[in-house]
Amino acid sequence: MKVKELRHDGKEYSGGKILDPEDGKSYTCKIWREGKNLMVRGYVAFFFRTQKWLPAE
Repeated sequence: MKVKELRHDGKEYSGGKILDPEDGKSYTCKIWREGKNLMVRGYVAFFFRTQKWLPAE
């Protein structure tokens, strides 16, 4: 995944783009933290998918 152009907006980063390496498409995204985890949400119009990224051990 490639993430770019995010802006800090309170407790989250938004307004950026994320690239899905599987299909080569770019999506609007926002990122925030929940505890030690990083939550990443990609949007297309009103549809979205959220992934939980865990810290490396």
